[in-house]
Amino acid sequence: HGIDLIYHASFVDNEALDMLEAAKDRIFVAPGIAILYAMLHEAEAFGITNAMAKDMGYQIEWDAACESLSKMHKRGIRVLPGGDYGFAFTPHCQNARDLEFFVKYLGFTPMEAIRSTTLYGGQIMMKADELGVVKDGYLADLLLVDGDPLANLSILRDPKRILAVMKDGKFVKQPEIAAQRAWGRAA
Repeated sequence: HGIDLIYHASFVDNEALDMLEAAKDRIFVAPGIAILYAMLHEAEAFGITNAMAKDMGYQIEWDAACESLSKMHKRGIRVLPGGDYGFAFTPHCQNARDLEFFVKYLGFTPMEAIRSTTLYGGQIMMKADELGVVKDGYLADLLLVDGDPLANLSILRDPKRILAVMKDGKFVKQPEIAAQRAWGRAA
């Protein structure tokens, strides 16, 4: 059977990269990049200074992870978000932040980062013929955002910029224009 998903994968040598590349159509890597970044730069309010994080080895792991994951991406290995969210310094509902990290630190384009969470998401759930793309016959939850995420991925983390959410073909957060039109038809 083998392994289909590798978490973290911060310390990967050339032999491991070659093995991952040889199996790139079967395996996925979810690095947990956000927790590394947060430990180094955002955990001081929770008692972990940058110096402490460095003493614990987080700078070494961050540097190794950025290098390894960038190489994986260049080799076509499927790297997808998985940032160990749910800690005080990496709160839930910030997973889109991984996409920003993928672009800024790993060499992804914004579209590659978005595909890492959509297309690869369907594939990792073994539902590539049902999920992961916007296509006739596929299940797709959609976000309508105020702005272009290809120009600024951070809008995906800003609740004020999420104008509408469609799940299973129905709005769970309706755009204001649709609500206004519905009100106008009712009158």
